[in-house]
Amino acid sequence: MSCCSSAPIVPQTCETLLSKCEVPIIDLAHMGTERCPQKGVVKQVASKLVRALSEKGLALLVNHGIPECKMKAVYRALDMFCELPEDLRDKYERNTETNHGYVKPGVEKFSEDREIRHAFNIAGCDGALPKAEVPEFQSAVEELARDFKQLSAMLLTALAIGLEQPPDFFLSKHAHMLGPDNGSTLRLLYYPPLAAPESGLTRCGAHCDFGTFTLLAQDCEGGLEIQTPFGERWGRVGHLPGAILVNTGDILASWTSDQLPALRHRVVVPEHCGRGRHSIAFFVHPDNHVPIEPLETKIVKAAQEPAPCRLQKKKRGVLTAYQHLQRRFRETYAS
Repeated sequence: MSCCSSAPIVPQTCETLLSKCEVPIIDLAHMGTERCPQKGVVKQVASKLVRALSEKGLALLVNHGIPECKMKAVYRALDMFCELPEDLRDKYERNTETNHGYVKPGVEKFSEDREIRHAFNIAGCDGALPKAEVPEFQSAVEELARDFKQLSAMLLTALAIGLEQPPDFFLSKHAHMLGPDNGSTLRLLYYPPLAAPESGLTRCGAHCDFGTFTLLAQDCEGGLEIQTPFGERWGRVGHLPGAILVNTGDILASWTSDQLPALRHRVVVPEHCGRGRHSIAFFVHPDNHVPIEPLETKIVKAAQEPAPCRLQKKKRGVLTAYQHLQRRFRETYAS
């Protein structure tokens, strides 16, 4: 697949996939709770979710139950952290063993361009948080993390039903999200404003996520683009206020033998880039010990030639979730 060598610019007037009705929208109203699901609604969501992820690699979730004010509280907390002096921010630098902590601009690399973003990874309950410097940081993050875990649990159940597995098939393999022996991560992202677009500079290079799936909340600044699962075309997603995007990752692609292919995506620099951009990603991963073996399931859809998943490009036998994640970290932080 192609990866741009110069920073792509989003035209102000370009159409979005959302405006062209090319992004599936799934209504989660009346699904119930993780403990008391409404089985009829969950089954309907399951069917729509599998179809969306198999055909598009993503969907927008509405009526998911997470209020916008919680997202904005996290955005504000991250802004305050990014305004701290560099030496204070560096106290919380990412721990390479746990993946928890602050990642300064330029450290991660998904492309040949220089990538400008601040990130703070929340990877488990024991990592250090800037409680002294930003008092509201911990409470804002913990509330949102709890909500994302609950939403993920419902989606894992729906995904299992949609793939004709027992309802707890995936949930049992993701039992410790944001706990010990699990790579799930809540990632806070801030892309600072730029005075003008520059050649060789981008916000996030093209890549596929490493895990089962990702939940993404983002502000209205735009810039997220996706590559269609079965082609080379890039399209800007667009913004639906209050919606949360779900997209496929490498591990789900491997579990389904690429019937739910990992979605390749990037964040480009807008033409008018005088404002920053915020987003929150919840990367859902299986527990570390879980072997990722293809399921015996067949998704009925239009005949298309799937792109190979990263996990299956080289035949290395069955990987556990931990082995896969560490390999992808080595690629991302190779420098």
